[in-house]
Amino acid sequence: MKTIPRTKQVLVAGGTCGITMIAAARKIEDACWERRIRVNVKVVNLWESQYPGDGYDLIIEMFEFFKNEKCPIISGRPFVAHDGEKELINEIVDILSR
Repeated sequence: MKTIPRTKQVLVAGGTCGITMIAAARKIEDACWERRIRVNVKVVNLWESQYPGDGYDLIIEMFEFFKNEKCPIISGRPFVAHDGEKELINEIVDILSR
């Protein structure tokens, strides 16, 4: 009997780059959809909420903020500058496919 894979929980966190974070979330969702990875992406402005919750499989931070989390934390800066964005998306999908 096949089991349904658990939906992966992703946090995209930053500051005033709200549109960039929303665009990043959409790109992550699209890339995961193509690889048949179930994902729920939450976007949080850390200037408004310093406690975004827990239970994430991956955190993507637009600036250094998180420490001592139980999940991988990677920089989302390529989403801001668009330099290395494709590589970052591939890294995200690889992490979530585990």
